[in-house]
Amino acid sequence: MTNPNDDKRPSAARGRFGNVIHHEAAPQQEWARDTERYGATGAELAPAIGAQDLGYAVVSLDPGKRSCPLHFHHSEEEMFFVLSGRGVVRQAKDGEEEELELGPGDCVAYPPNTGIAHQFHNKSDAPFVYLAVSNRIASDVCEYPDSNKILVRRSRTMLRREPNLEYFDGEL
Repeated sequence: MTNPNDDKRPSAARGRFGNVIHHEAAPQQEWARDTERYGATGAELAPAIGAQDLGYAVVSLDPGKRSCPLHFHHSEEEMFFVLSGRGVVRQAKDGEEEELELGPGDCVAYPPNTGIAHQFHNKSDAPFVYLAVSNRIASDVCEYPDSNKILVRRSRTMLRREPNLEYFDGEL
């Protein structure tokens, strides 16, 4: 039988102000594990300790999987800091593309409205773990170059870029 006192990790936010949490105690979210191509777990730190304007999560990307579809944001800024493992970041902009290897201590930034699309890929046989930080912009628009989609975050509307409509299309 396991003694609960043997586990020294906190089970929830702690401190007088509830603003400290161990990443393993934060609520875990499965991200796209039901797909063949994508799969990760994220420890959602921000909501667990009352963050309002920033989002941050410790993400563990499964071996052989990708983090999410290639995308870029118009309003949201993102930063990623590699904690452990090895992975690859795929970056694309204006028809040019590159892949860069990443390891512990590497930091990658995606300022808003730069059009730099990004996607992480764990090509190793061990978890690739990173801290993801972003400002949470409810009115953000996100584009997916591989699939020609656009996400309007506030309304959670996913659209295809084509056909492109005229301004007065459908108006009386």
